[in-house]
Amino acid sequence: MGIEKVLQPSGEQRASFDDLKAASTKAAEIMKASCPNETPLTPISRLDAVEKRVDAMIQAVQILRAPLDTFYGSLSDEQRRRLDSLAEGQVRNRGGTSLAQLCSESAGQFTALPSEQIQQTVQPNEQQSAALEALKVASTKAADILNGTCPSQPPATPGVRLDAMARRLNATVEALNTVRPALQDFYASLNDEQKARFNTMNQQAQHQG
Repeated sequence: MGIEKVLQPSGEQRASFDDLKAASTKAAEIMKASCPNETPLTPISRLDAVEKRVDAMIQAVQILRAPLDTFYGSLSDEQRRRLDSLAEGQVRNRGGTSLAQLCSESAGQFTALPSEQIQQTVQPNEQQSAALEALKVASTKAADILNGTCPSQPPATPGVRLDAMARRLNATVEALNTVRPALQDFYASLNDEQKARFNTMNQQAQHQG
């Protein structure tokens, strides 16, 4: 394990390190259990799947928090510097993308509602167009919620990074709850044929691409 090789924990640190590894295994199991067995068919069910995944991530962060604090608190200043450098190196290995940049990009996904594609696929009437406009407004508001949690500077320590992740996940739940009513209203306004086209819209775009 990379952390173990870099830090070379002492006997006293070994117990807290083992606790952290056990917590990591439990967190990974929770994450795995949140993955859907089948691809969700409707936009609402896809939103449900995302929310289930985010809830699992929130649980995982809560499970890791105390063991991480205990282990990090047991390290010497030199070990902490090595651990922080390891995290910085992992960011560089991913292409140097900062957390703030990733944060802004993921927030943009909420504003990037493919309204023109929806318009062409569903061909909404006047009432449905109003519901689609409300969905666009909700998507923009959701992006604003997420942008409000983007850090201006990269978190310096593992604990601070975990805190930033927790804030981000909680904001994602709020963003999903912001989008959900508007999406439900728009979807409910469609007839069965329009719903069928809307359900397969992403698949059609992938085939065309």
